[in-house]
Amino acid sequence: MLCGPEGQGGRRGRLFPDAPSDPVAAEHRRRAEAVAALPLPGHAVRPRESAGSFDHRFDAAARADIPSDGTWHTVTVGAIPVGLRTEYLCVPSVEQTVYATLVVANATDQALLAGPVEVTVDDEFLLTAALPTLAPGGVRRVGLGPTEGIGVTRRTNLHESTAGLRGNTTVLDHRIHVELANRLAGPVTVEVRERVPVTGEPDVRIEERADWTVPEAGTGAEQHAPGTRIWRVDLPAGATTALDGGYEIRIPAGKGLVGGNRRS
Repeated sequence: MLCGPEGQGGRRGRLFPDAPSDPVAAEHRRRAEAVAALPLPGHAVRPRESAGSFDHRFDAAARADIPSDGTWHTVTVGAIPVGLRTEYLCVPSVEQTVYATLVVANATDQALLAGPVEVTVDDEFLLTAALPTLAPGGVRRVGLGPTEGIGVTRRTNLHESTAGLRGNTTVLDHRIHVELANRLAGPVTVEVRERVPVTGEPDVRIEERADWTVPEAGTGAEQHAPGTRIWRVDLPAGATTALDGGYEIRIPAGKGLVGGNRRS
C-alpha cells in the first residue's frame, strides 16, 4: 500500500505491506507467508546461504501447476548437461580408507544451486547426496562414501641424525610408504593426499623427496590445507602399486619442533 497525504509519522508517500481488514484475506495471507517457515527438504540449502549474492536467471521449460497444500513439490525447471567422472580419494595419514567421489563439471552457461542429488549406478539407485553450488565452468566433488574394494596401507619411518661441520643441525628424515590394491572389476583413479610441514622460521629447512605434486590454487579450485601434497594413480582391475616419498626437516641446534620432533 502506498500511503496517501494523510499518512502520519513519516508514512506519507511510502510503501508498506498491506494489512487487510478482511479476516478471510488476512488468514489467506498468513497461510501463504507460513510456507517460508517450512523446514527444507533433505540437503536443500537456501541460495543466500549457499551462494551469497547470486545473480542468475532460470527460465522454466513450461508452465506448471503447483497445489497450494502447504508442502514441498518438485517442479522441473530445465535440464543442464554436466560432466561426470568417478574418482577415489584417500588420506591414509588420517584414515586408511578409500572414499568414492563423483566429480561434477559444469561446462554450460547455467548455474546449479546447492541441493539434493540422486546418484544411480547402472540404473540402480545408490544414494542421495548434497550437491554444492556449481557456477558456470565450476568443478566440484560429491562424496559417495567408503569403497571396500580398494585397499590402502601406510607405513612411516623416522630417522634422526645430525649434520654440519660441528653437528649443529638436527636432521629429521621422514619416510612414507603407501600401498594401494584395486580389487574392483574395473580400472580406477585414486588420489592419495599427504601433508608436509610448513615452517615460518627462515633457518628451518624442509626438503621433500617424492614425486607428489602441489594441488592447484585459484578461483574455483578446491581448498586444501597448507602443505598438502597429492599422488594420482591409475590402477587397472586387480592391480597393486606402492608409493614412496618423504621429507627432511633440518633444524639448527638449540631449536625444536613444537610438541616434539617426532611425527607420524
